[in-house]
Amino acid sequence: MKTSSVKHSNRSSILSQIMAHQFISRKQVAAVLGLSPAAVSNIVDQLIRENLVVEGVAGEASSKGGRRPISLTVNPDAGRILSVVFRLRNPQVAVCDMLGRILDSRSYEEQEFEGTSQMADTLFQDIRELIQNAGGASRFIGAGLSVPGIVQNGVVLNSPELGLENSDLAGRLEKAIGIPVSIDKDVYMNALGENWKGAGRKYSNFVTVSIGTGIGSAIIIDNHVYRGAGGMAGEIGYLSTSMDALSQGPFKYTDFGYFERCASVNRLREEMNMHFHQIAQQCMGGEKEILEKLYAQTDQLCLGLGSLISLINPEAVILTGAYGLVSELVRERIVRNLEYLTPIRCEISFSHLGSQIMVYGCVGTVLQRTYDITFLQKFCEEGE
Repeated sequence: MKTSSVKHSNRSSILSQIMAHQFISRKQVAAVLGLSPAAVSNIVDQLIRENLVVEGVAGEASSKGGRRPISLTVNPDAGRILSVVFRLRNPQVAVCDMLGRILDSRSYEEQEFEGTSQMADTLFQDIRELIQNAGGASRFIGAGLSVPGIVQNGVVLNSPELGLENSDLAGRLEKAIGIPVSIDKDVYMNALGENWKGAGRKYSNFVTVSIGTGIGSAIIIDNHVYRGAGGMAGEIGYLSTSMDALSQGPFKYTDFGYFERCASVNRLREEMNMHFHQIAQQCMGGEKEILEKLYAQTDQLCLGLGSLISLINPEAVILTGAYGLVSELVRERIVRNLEYLTPIRCEISFSHLGSQIMVYGCVGTVLQRTYDITFLQKFCEEGE
């Protein structure tokens, strides 16, 4: 490997560790990465000159005494990043700092939009206003664009929810706002956000399952997203969990799959003619009939999760999306069902990040592609 390649790799690793830990000393970075203190200091000094990293609060002194180490942190004000969660139900746009903290935002109720075109017009206009309020496009490093559906080479190949096919949505947005746009499917954004700020930090092999209008997943193997031959890995909405699937196909990219037809919250919403948060409230309030419907839906969900666990053997399955509203009601039922369906054990977790998970995913995608920061890894402290 050439010297420049080694230095780039070391720079990426050092910046990744500083981003992951926030308040970590040069000595700790060197120990975690197995690099010499001199090599770490040279690169850190460069990052400070570039205003990407700042030195600040002193850490705790060691038990042996001596000077307290000076902590390194990523400079939150090194630039601004735009997060765009593009979906018909509850889309969101936000201006964020380098740590994913929201500085300004716009959110929308799902009934405001009749279709994708109307939503795009509104969001693009609001995004331009947010950029202007934040100091203009030159203040921004980039924009992260999350979409439900299949994304290949930056193009939305298909999105049943948005009614898009072979759409250069990222190109349209980039042209409209004059900021580089990094696009990815929402479930991959979920996994990145969960790994950066949530339960995924503890694992190297895990699956995030997003339950909403449809059902999708991101498969993390040895700290990397497994995208498959065509970038479609994790499309578990097309799982066939019953013989009934043979009579309901053929299933196409433009369709919702059999599993998500049976187990997504969309089915409950349509059956009960109310939003899922209303269903959750009534279930939490003890409405027996509605609770039984939720349990039946949860059992359908477990059929797909059991197959996923048997195939992948992950350390954990992390459930994101609407089911977080009813996690206390369904957690034990899911664990019990999965113990019955498969002998392969793994942790079952619910994301605690809420809607913020998508913001972290969008911001993380920009940081990843701009600075080669690595989020999908199991971070450890010095000495672990």
